[in-house]
Amino acid sequence: MDSNNVNKTKRQKTGNLYSNYTISSNDEKIDIITDISKLSPKSFFNDYIAIRKPVKFITPSDQQVIQLNKFELENLVDTLNYNDEELQVEKKYQAGFGSGQKRIKMKLGDLVNEIKNGNDEYYLTTQYDFDDPDRASDEEEEGEEQKEDEDEEDVEEGGVPFDQFSDTSSIDMNNLHDDFEDIEDDFDESANDEENNKDEMTAAEAEFRIKELYQPPLTNLVNHPEILPYSPSFFNLVPQQINLWMGSSSTNTDIKETHKNFTIDESKPDLGLGKQLPGESPRGTSTGLHHDHADNLYILVSGKKRFTILSPNDAMKLYTVGNIYKIFNSGIIDYEIDENAPGWKHVRDDGAIIEEIIYWQLDKSRSTNNGHDKEAEQKLLNELQVHIKQHQAQQKALKTTSGIRRDPPSFSKIPPALLHLDELKDESIRKKIESFANKFFPGVLQLNKLEVWLNPGEMLYLPAGWFHEVSSFGSDNNKDNIGGAHIAINYWFIPPNTTNFDDCYEDTYWKEDWEKTKQAMQLVKDGVVNL
Repeated sequence: MDSNNVNKTKRQKTGNLYSNYTISSNDEKIDIITDISKLSPKSFFNDYIAIRKPVKFITPSDQQVIQLNKFELENLVDTLNYNDEELQVEKKYQAGFGSGQKRIKMKLGDLVNEIKNGNDEYYLTTQYDFDDPDRASDEEEEGEEQKEDEDEEDVEEGGVPFDQFSDTSSIDMNNLHDDFEDIEDDFDESANDEENNKDEMTAAEAEFRIKELYQPPLTNLVNHPEILPYSPSFFNLVPQQINLWMGSSSTNTDIKETHKNFTIDESKPDLGLGKQLPGESPRGTSTGLHHDHADNLYILVSGKKRFTILSPNDAMKLYTVGNIYKIFNSGIIDYEIDENAPGWKHVRDDGAIIEEIIYWQLDKSRSTNNGHDKEAEQKLLNELQVHIKQHQAQQKALKTTSGIRRDPPSFSKIPPALLHLDELKDESIRKKIESFANKFFPGVLQLNKLEVWLNPGEMLYLPAGWFHEVSSFGSDNNKDNIGGAHIAINYWFIPPNTTNFDDCYEDTYWKEDWEKTKQAMQLVKDGVVNL
């Protein structure tokens, strides 16, 4: 398939289908829920989830979703009991985190000690197997050895680096099948294997599913739902993942240059803004402006967080790294497969990858019709071939960019400082940045946005596709401000693609997958599988 024709077809389908809640003005305030004791899943779904509306929670201490104190810095190592395996940790880059830079490995206890000592250079976020530093090094060496051979191949097989696609695991590009030539034979073999082991789950699969849900270093808490339940009681969405985010915004003004006064460098095209945040020293650290591909319940344990959020309806105006293909009404955003997102795979409105859905439909067809509906199966196989050939054609054309590290397509190119110009006291600097914004990011300063501050124990529900820049700060309370730590627990959920509370997904793809994860949890609970 000619890549130009592929791009032409995509451009014809590009569009904004989002018609749910948006921010009406900069004066608008976020809704606040103060009592969840009587909050029913149905009312929460209808009032917020279905219309894709963010909401903040400020609830009494006896209504906390998790045992908050267990996740405070002093208690964290004992609570998690995850001291043997190493974790992937981001290092600060351009005064912030969340970029496509390589990660390093650290043990939990070592990271906690660094934070206690006031080191603000490290940040623990989502743990991606395919972003493993050791794995990345192995793949780089392999790539060098096979460089000459790759020029003769149609498609390079193997993992896609984290920085080339997304920032949430709902889009795991490495679990896709890429060999379309033998696709029917592969499916037949896979279907037979699954039929023979229909009711069995291996220990390896159970462990994988547990670690996908309770991400390291939270994994061992699968046995302690009283500390960290797999889902809050008022959510009816399919749980996807729970993870721990932890870093530090040091209050020590002598530590490195991060906390010097906000400056610009007029010799650089971007004024050297990076991810600097304006404001008095010491300042916070920024994630950069981006969106996620799953619904999020963000629970702050310690420190302070400022969320600056913008609607998916404005996505086309937010200068994303990737070129937007489609904005679904659910808020899910799909991207073009091009040099800015060479590892991307197209998704549908609940975040599921199209190729994976076709495989699932093939399996359902085989199970339902006992393999007798060859016409339906062949139609699905042909559809799958089209998607895979299209992706392979793009990959072949984009090989020259394979070694470039970049932010995920869901990140905005807009420097965080542009979202907080009201904090700049130096009028001359502010005017220069405004001029820069109007030249390179026209229209951004006029967009409506919400600013939401979180203190420990407070929560924020943020639907998929909502853009947000998160500024992290140490606590104002010196007693709680050990090393300037900021810690949060994140719950992720599959976004709905219907407004029906009793059946909020158009098919059973995610529900069937969730049943398997619940089976894995039961195997651990029964002692059949040991983590």
